[in-house]
Amino acid sequence: MKIISITGTKGKTTVTRALSEIIYKSGENVLRVDTDGHYINEKRKSTLEDSKKLFMLVPTVCPGKYLLDVKKYFPDFTAVFETAIGSSGSAGLGYGLHQIGIFTNILEDHLKASKRLQTQADLAKAKRFIFSRLDVGGTAIFNADDKYVCSQLSSIPEFRKPIYFLPVGFDFKYFDIEKNLKNNGSLITIENACVVVKSAKKTQKIIKVNDVKWTFGGNFKPSVYNLMFIIAGLLVFNGGKITKQNKEDLKNYKMDKFGGRLTLLENKEGVKILVDYAHEKFSLVEVAKLAKSIGNGEVIGVVRLAPDRQDEIIAETGKYIANKYDRFVVYDKIDGVNRKEYKGRKSDFNRKTGEVSKIFYEGILSKKKSDKVERILEEKKAIKRSAELAKKGDVVVVICGDDHKKTVEYVQDYFKAKFV
Repeated sequence: MKIISITGTKGKTTVTRALSEIIYKSGENVLRVDTDGHYINEKRKSTLEDSKKLFMLVPTVCPGKYLLDVKKYFPDFTAVFETAIGSSGSAGLGYGLHQIGIFTNILEDHLKASKRLQTQADLAKAKRFIFSRLDVGGTAIFNADDKYVCSQLSSIPEFRKPIYFLPVGFDFKYFDIEKNLKNNGSLITIENACVVVKSAKKTQKIIKVNDVKWTFGGNFKPSVYNLMFIIAGLLVFNGGKITKQNKEDLKNYKMDKFGGRLTLLENKEGVKILVDYAHEKFSLVEVAKLAKSIGNGEVIGVVRLAPDRQDEIIAETGKYIANKYDRFVVYDKIDGVNRKEYKGRKSDFNRKTGEVSKIFYEGILSKKKSDKVERILEEKKAIKRSAELAKKGDVVVVICGDDHKKTVEYVQDYFKAKFV
């Protein structure tokens, strides 16, 4: 049994799903655990709601609880785990050690949601299990452009070394790649619009970024990072090589249309709709940039933030993204219809109907003309309003609610849109 674990603020679900599918297609039995449930050989066996009812935990906290379910059928298999920040708590990972640990990034998410998570450094520390729980001879795959990620490499225990490093990045600002290459290490980066693996002796081209559609021609940098992490995981899993089949499977890999990750639709009037799960300021800006690159009109944001964020972070996010979109429709997860209040089980946050959207709306409004910002509490009504506003050439960014499938269905209904 081999365990691959993935953590970070953004990208972990995409990396987990792609690695699982491609490894399965190579002939391996695979257990996948991600934010939506657990899967055996790409067939869902339980849901997010099942996990909450059975364990009072989301699947990505203590994902190892599903290992025995697979062992009944397959004594030899690979587990690919998305691991959340809750895995650093008392529930743990639910297993001992992993052989491959992938750390994507640390962004301003979940800050001040609890006393132990006050800064990005705290977030990185809470996720250091991805390094500290590596097995002897394991490999750390990590974002070498992220100082918070690199700061946790020292958490690898001396008694478990040797551990191998496979840095991923563009400028490698926070990791000594020259030293790593001299020690027979490698790195993964982009050269001439290709993902390449570099060692001290050679550079190996793996795949053209343009050949992977969900990078949008390389214009969406977070997806380019995800592509590099996926290739890094496959490279280590296969003992240092990427097979021809791996490359074809990468080119053909499609994200779940109802998964809430970069789902693109278009209607006959020429309006494009991009559905995504961005939920902090940097990701919201990146999605806006992508929308601008694929349209020739306005970028309309149908946006919301999670309730377990401090007031100042919500307001700051509104100010930060205000000038990246041409127009906004702000909605609320606590809309008075689907949910009437929020009570944090592990934090002091309690939210009433419309409270988060009001703070978010006011933050945007402080930097934006009032006729460009609207606040409509219910998600489906906000999406309907954006459909009324959108014109030919516009791109509407819809940040999905808790039920990603339902969000996409609202878009299909109100825009009369089809998948691109």
